[in-house]
Amino acid sequence: MIKGLTAAVIAAVISLPVSAVQIEFSYSKLYSQLKHNLGENHPDVKIGYFMVAPETGKVCTITKAWMVKKKNYEEFVIPDSQELPLPIDNRLRQVNPDVFIQTEGETPCDVSFQVLAKETYEKELSEQELGHLVPQMTAMMQDLGGMFSSWFMPDVEGVSVHFDQAPSSLSTSEGRVIEVVGNVAVLKLADLKEGERVLFERTPVKVTPWIPQS
Repeated sequence: MIKGLTAAVIAAVISLPVSAVQIEFSYSKLYSQLKHNLGENHPDVKIGYFMVAPETGKVCTITKAWMVKKKNYEEFVIPDSQELPLPIDNRLRQVNPDVFIQTEGETPCDVSFQVLAKETYEKELSEQELGHLVPQMTAMMQDLGGMFSSWFMPDVEGVSVHFDQAPSSLSTSEGRVIEVVGNVAVLKLADLKEGERVLFERTPVKVTPWIPQS
């Protein structure tokens, strides 16, 4: 996970009487990352914003989110993945509406962004699809890192598949077993044979880059 935009984007944290926390920030604070979703060298990969518990790194549950500018009001529909569905619009950046997010519980959560696959991959992810995702995720992370990021940023070598509820393991079309730890399965491109498919009993909530730990 790429962490960022925490205290800098939080304009106010207000405790609410319904066991929730409300955070306010401006749309323009996030646009510099959102605009990378329009890049042509990673069409299957995007930036997604989430609210994350700073102590555990777990994704917080968004109970309500909306955007306001003068008399204009728009409420967001939050998906099961808890990704904040911000639109990408340069005109919105210029208007710069205020964005409000309420999260479940009493502990403030941080705004954080992740690189993730656009596709849902409801039933399976193939070796060929993984082969398309891995270089695109590397390209996206290098775009986020800036001009010299390729000098020091390691390449993505696979993906982490996140489940809301998951079995203890996944199976492949070749009869192999892949362990699931903490509702996350790591699929390494080098481990998959040509044409091999990883099968899912449940639809993943998101697919993010996997980089080997040095």
